[in-house]
Amino acid sequence: MNSLIKESLIILTALVLTTPAVTAQETKGKDNVLIDYFKHNKNIKDAHAAQLRNCVIQGIQETGRVELIDVSTIEVLALEQQRRASGELDAAGDTERIKVMQQQGANALIQGEITSLVVNENVLKSDNSKYYTAVVAYTLKVVNPNTGKTIITEAFKHGDEFLNMQTSNSPEEAIVKVTQLAVRNMRPFVEKAFPLIGVVIDKGEVKKDEIKTVYISLGSIHGVSEDNKFEICIQREIAGRTANSVIGELEIESVEGEDISLGKVKKGGKELFKAMENKQKIIVKSKAKGKNIFGDVAI
Repeated sequence: MNSLIKESLIILTALVLTTPAVTAQETKGKDNVLIDYFKHNKNIKDAHAAQLRNCVIQGIQETGRVELIDVSTIEVLALEQQRRASGELDAAGDTERIKVMQQQGANALIQGEITSLVVNENVLKSDNSKYYTAVVAYTLKVVNPNTGKTIITEAFKHGDEFLNMQTSNSPEEAIVKVTQLAVRNMRPFVEKAFPLIGVVIDKGEVKKDEIKTVYISLGSIHGVSEDNKFEICIQREIAGRTANSVIGELEIESVEGEDISLGKVKKGGKELFKAMENKQKIIVKSKAKGKNIFGDVAI
């Protein structure tokens, strides 16, 4: 009996010591994301499609949220694109392509399709001089390369908003300016497609029954930066399902390390205090941003 108890205690101790601080639901680090060539019709020049794609890449990279891999840097996929363009790609092409993506450890694939790119010629009534404006519309789709399932699809249109409309002296300049608008529109897209999920790991500043700051399990390796906003949620298991109830909001005050940041509680400090006192599981989820005519804004 004593040996059985001793063995049980050893097993229990091992389980406690090896229990991970981060749950399976939490973000482990930056996602490896491949970005594909953009599809477009014959009315759109390859150079213009590449220009827009480069701006999308720049915008995604500036978020610091994912490890972005350009398929043009992978020789097999670059050759496959040439074959696809020349009509030589056989039926096994897509299957082979998926295998290469899996070998690259890609968590997701971004596919783009440009639906329209229009340049408008305008004339000033005052002196009959010409100027140009452009409007571009495209769709970005995020796909899981392991399952083929779509994670998110979002449509974009730049150049049609009055306050973002930019005049140019030539059609080429108009296209350059309108495609550059894609850079600042990528952060809301990345937030939706690749949300960060962590846990509250400790209290920071507490005043009476209200928490002012907390430490969370997300940091530099996840692409967290100051001013990032997160929803604070209580996580519950209900009939075998996970339910998250939003109780507040925090904003990153400082990134303290690879997997730790200090957040200032903007809403729900009292609710958070109560939940922590009751030892409830509290997670944080990155808060997506919306867009208006001026660019990115927090919702």
